[in-house]
Amino acid sequence: MTDRTLLRAARLEDPASAESGPGALLIERGRIAARLPYDAAPPADAAVVEAEGSVAPGLIDVHHHGDLVFRAPHDAVDALRTASASLARHGVTAFLPTTVAWPAAELRDRLTHLVEAIAAGAWPGAIPLGLHLEGPWIRADAAGAQPAAGIRPYDPVEGRELFARSEGVIRMVTLAPELPGSRALEAELARRSIAIAVGHTLADATALDAAVSAGARHATHLFNAMGALHQRGPGVAGLVLADDRLSCDLIADGAHVDPAWVRVAARAKGDRLILISDRIEAAAGSEPSFGSGPVRSDGIAWRLADGRLAGSQLWLDDAIHNVTAWRVMNRHDAVAACTLRPARLLGLEAERGTLRPGARADLALFDREGRHHATWVEGRPVLG
Repeated sequence: MTDRTLLRAARLEDPASAESGPGALLIERGRIAARLPYDAAPPADAAVVEAEGSVAPGLIDVHHHGDLVFRAPHDAVDALRTASASLARHGVTAFLPTTVAWPAAELRDRLTHLVEAIAAGAWPGAIPLGLHLEGPWIRADAAGAQPAAGIRPYDPVEGRELFARSEGVIRMVTLAPELPGSRALEAELARRSIAIAVGHTLADATALDAAVSAGARHATHLFNAMGALHQRGPGVAGLVLADDRLSCDLIADGAHVDPAWVRVAARAKGDRLILISDRIEAAAGSEPSFGSGPVRSDGIAWRLADGRLAGSQLWLDDAIHNVTAWRVMNRHDAVAACTLRPARLLGLEAERGTLRPGARADLALFDREGRHHATWVEGRPVLG
């Protein structure tokens, strides 16, 4: 492939545009140089690639565990390379490797190795944009399958050391805003421009409002690990649905959230709803553990022995298929929920999650039936 490529598609699915239709992308040096009519003559030095189905921005998964949670700390590079390759096979071109609530010493050790792994680069597929810390500063009685031994309130001394050790690699933190020390944690995150998400929480309206005032703008896996809704007490999920200041994400696998509630969330949040995988990888037939006990697959999700959900087996391209099949979202909104919206959450919408000229040529190609079949990163196909 030359340094210039004209990619023609029966449909360009650009979430930054109100309409999708046939067109072509001129790609130069890994970026989209121009959007052209489908029948535009290619530059003389450009290779021409025909995409019979549709082309969308590469998908972005801001909550992906992979097998990182089962690996030893020094296996971080292999864990992230495995995730990079696996995700790209499903249209994902960027992701946030996501941690769990490890004890203080283990978290320091793992963070050191993860920072080194991300700095190593040379990824086979999807690019890790940084880390999502899902805990350890979460509520023990809303922990789900999170390891109980690692859950704790925020300690500013520990926090400052962790953030200094991370060298800017931490991009998002999920926290329970009602815990002691939360205001200090939120201030530290805001100062470092790290996205603040509320999750694994039973916060009341006062605590949630305080977190939003301190900089929280997102909620992690809506409906899960945040208590039940009630008509006289909306709980965290109800408060998030009603608060236009907060975006949120959810797991559209049919097990974590009933499709009817996904529909409610889509109507309430509109363009502030993001789809995530919360995917955990483990060897087939195994019963691995990441600190809360062995987890078993039921074919859709991972569960502890007592039935508690412990992560999904979802890919984002399947999430797009699910929400459209459930008639929860149209295709345009489903693609946006996996591309432009997570890019906005991370402040990366100028170059990711869009087909605008100037953006990275990170692309997901789908066939005429809407199934993913190819992934490009910086204007080149990856993984065959």
